[in-house]
Amino acid sequence: MKKQSFLQGSLLLTLSAVFAKLCGAMFKLPLTAVLGGTGMGYFSCAYGLFLPIYAVLVTGLSTAVARPVADFTGKKKSACALKVRNTARILCLVMGLAGMLAALLSAKFFTLRTSGSLDAYPAVLAVTPAVLFCCLTAVERGYYEGLCSMTPTAVSQAAEAVVKLLSGLFFCHLFMHSDFSILKNYTPESRGAFGAVLGVTLSTAAGWLCLIIRNPVRNQTEFSHEIPPSSKKIIKLLFKIMIPAALGALVTNLTSLIDLFTMMRSFSQMLASSPELFYQKANLAKNIPPEDAAAFVYGSFMGLSVTVFNLVPSLTNMLAKSVLPCTAQAWASGNHRQAAHYARQVLILTGMLAVPAGCGIFALSKGILEFLFSGRTAEIQAAVSGLQFLAPGLIFLCLAFPVFSLLQAVGRENLPVKVMIPGILVKLLCNLLLIPKFCTAGAAVSTSLCYALILVLALFSLRKELGEPLFLLKPLFFQFWGGALCAGSAWLCYDRSLFYFPQKFAFLLALLTAVLVYLLVLFLTSQKEIKMILVQKHAPA
Repeated sequence: MKKQSFLQGSLLLTLSAVFAKLCGAMFKLPLTAVLGGTGMGYFSCAYGLFLPIYAVLVTGLSTAVARPVADFTGKKKSACALKVRNTARILCLVMGLAGMLAALLSAKFFTLRTSGSLDAYPAVLAVTPAVLFCCLTAVERGYYEGLCSMTPTAVSQAAEAVVKLLSGLFFCHLFMHSDFSILKNYTPESRGAFGAVLGVTLSTAAGWLCLIIRNPVRNQTEFSHEIPPSSKKIIKLLFKIMIPAALGALVTNLTSLIDLFTMMRSFSQMLASSPELFYQKANLAKNIPPEDAAAFVYGSFMGLSVTVFNLVPSLTNMLAKSVLPCTAQAWASGNHRQAAHYARQVLILTGMLAVPAGCGIFALSKGILEFLFSGRTAEIQAAVSGLQFLAPGLIFLCLAFPVFSLLQAVGRENLPVKVMIPGILVKLLCNLLLIPKFCTAGAAVSTSLCYALILVLALFSLRKELGEPLFLLKPLFFQFWGGALCAGSAWLCYDRSLFYFPQKFAFLLALLTAVLVYLLVLFLTSQKEIKMILVQKHAPA
C-alpha cells in the first residue's frame, strides 16, 4: 500500500470533513422542515446519544489500532501489524455486540430520563445498532491510518455523509406518511424521527462496508519473519491506548457538561435575586418572559455560540488524526528528530488555520451569527458576547488536539488525560465565579482559560517527551500578528460595507478581505514555514 505524506493525508481528511459538513447541513435543514420542532426533539434525543458514542468509539478505538500498527510498520513488522488488526476485529465485534445490547436494554430508561415521554423511543432504538458499526469501522480506519493511508478513512467518511443524507430523508418521509403496524401507536413525528435516525445508522454500516471492501493483504508484499505478539498482549495494549484516547476525545463534551450543570443554576439564582440585572447582563430582549429567560439564554449560547465554535476544531482535528501514524512510525524507528519535525509541521499548519479563524470570529461575532441565523434577533443578541469570548479558546483547542495525538504517537497516551484534569477544574471554578458576574461571557471566558491551560501543559509535556526543540515562538508570533490584521481589516470592511450593501453581502466581502490580508501577511512573514510544510523533507535521525 502506498504511504501518504502527512500533508497529503491531512488534505484528504479535511476535504472529506468539509464534504461531510455540507451533507450534514443539507440533511438537517429539510429534516427540520419535515419534522418540525416536536419531531426534531425526538430526533435530537437519539442523535444526542449517538454523537458522543460515535466520537468516543471512533476516536478511541481507531487511535488504539493506529498506534501499534504504525509502530510495527515503522519497525518493518508487517505480520505484527496484521495481527493487531485481526485481534482488534474480534475484540471490537464482541465490544460492539455488548454495547448494542446494553443500548437496547437501556433505551427506554434513557428516553424517559431525557425527554420525559416514550415518543422518542423508536428513534433511540433505531440508533442502537450504530454502536456495533462504529466499533467495526474504528478498527478498519485505525489499520489504514496506521499504514499512513488516509484515503480509506476519507472515502468512508464521505460515504457515511451521502448515505445519511439520502437514506435519512427517504426513510423519514416513508415512515412519517406510512402507518406501519409496528409503529401504529406513535405519532407521525415520532415515526419520522425513527426513519431519520434509521438512515443515520445505515450510514455507519455503509462506512464500514466501504472499508472492508478494500483488502490490504493483497497489497502487503513484505512480511516480517518475527513471531507476532500474542492476542492477549495485543488486547492489553489496545485497552492501554484506547481508554485515555477516548477520555481525551471527551474534553469538549466535559466543558459543555459543566456548562449544563452550572449555567442554568446560576441563571435561576440571578433571576430570583434581580431579574432586571440578569436581563441587562444577558443582553436579553424584554419580550422574553422571566419563566423562560434562563432556558432561552442557555439555549442561545449552546445552539448558536457553541455551534459556531465547534465548526473549526472539527476540521483541524483531521490534521491531528493524520499526524499520529507518521509520528508513531518515526518514533518507533528511533528517528526522534523526524518525530519532532512532524510535530512542528502539524502545529504550524494548525495555527495557520486556527489563529485567523479565532481572530475573525472575535471581530465578526455578530456578523457571523446574523449570516448563519438570520431572523433570530433575540437569540443572536443573547449569544454575541459568548461567541466573542469563546474565540480565543477556539485557537487553544485546535492546537491542543494535534498535541494530544503527538503524545499518543510517542507512547504517552496517558498524558492528555492528566493535563485535562487541571483545565477542567479551572473551567468549573471560573464558571462558578464568572457566570454570576458576566453571564454567558463568563462561561465563554472560563472555557478559553480551560483550553489555554490544557494547551500549555500539553506542549510542555510534548517538549519534554520529544527531547527536541520545536521552534514555535516565531511562526506563532507572525500568525497572531497576521490574525490581528486579518480581524481588524474584516471588522473595518464589514462596518463600512453595511452602509452600502445587505448584511450577507457585506459579511462575505469582509470575509474575502480578511482572507486576502492574512494570506499576504503569511507570504511576507512565513515563507520558510510554508516551504517546510509543502516540501516533505525527512529530518536526519
